[in-house]
Amino acid sequence: MRGSATRPSGQFPMDNSRQQADDVGMSMDRHSRIALIVIGGVAVVLIAVAIVVAVQPPQELDPGTPEGTAQAYYQAILDGDEDLALSYIDEDLIANCSTYELSHFAPDSVRVVIEKTEIDGDDARVDVVITETWGDDPFGGGSNTFDETLIMTRSNEAWVISSIPWPVNLVC
Repeated sequence: MRGSATRPSGQFPMDNSRQQADDVGMSMDRHSRIALIVIGGVAVVLIAVAIVVAVQPPQELDPGTPEGTAQAYYQAILDGDEDLALSYIDEDLIANCSTYELSHFAPDSVRVVIEKTEIDGDDARVDVVITETWGDDPFGGGSNTFDETLIMTRSNEAWVISSIPWPVNLVC
């Protein structure tokens, strides 16, 4: 027969569409794997950066500024150094009171963030946000966040707290 090809029995014409679909599927699987690897790598880098940032000590602020005084006061509180903490409070405020005490608190961690400072001559206002956390598990732990404002005055070239700050209770 002229113009016709004969095929051996048992052979069928090749259907390339199935092979092409398999190639596309393999290509998509390969792209998916690459995308997952890239996303995983980015996630690892972000976690590493977060850990580095979290474990760095806080920036030391100039103790001659209201912010530095606030930082030193709260660091003394967190260190349990009552005498040092009270040294940042105006002596006249303490002298006019019959007694004082530090409020009992025992959180697992405390974070103090200075939000805003306003200075007007020898007077200053330092707004802070304090977050206390306790407990490890998601059902037994908790946290408390509150705002605190430290009112300060400049006295003998140093800033002192001239209002009753957390966690001091004064009986005046």
